[in-house]
Amino acid sequence: MNLKLFFKLREFAVYSKIWMQRTMSWIAIVNSGMILFLVLAKLQDYGIEIHITAWFVPIYIGIILLMMVFGYVEDRAGFHREEIRAQSSRNPYFKDIVERLDRIEKKVEKK
Repeated sequence: MNLKLFFKLREFAVYSKIWMQRTMSWIAIVNSGMILFLVLAKLQDYGIEIHITAWFVPIYIGIILLMMVFGYVEDRAGFHREEIRAQSSRNPYFKDIVERLDRIEKKVEKK
């Protein structure tokens, strides 16, 4: 009974962590907007006339588009693939699958 409860709690904790990680990427985008707003407000304090209401949205959209272009270039250059490969090499389940496939290939080659 206690072990079953532990496994259910563990599963809930793991999925909760995954959901939080997914949410953090969206929070990072919102956070970049808040930082941009603070930078524009600080520039106004230094005497640079910037109409935040007029420039905030276009600059923010430009930054998001720039981030998307950077992500696309990074993906096309193979960084994402290499990152996943490095993460997978540390995954014990993936290691087990690769070892089993190697054993199967050796058995097939012998026949």
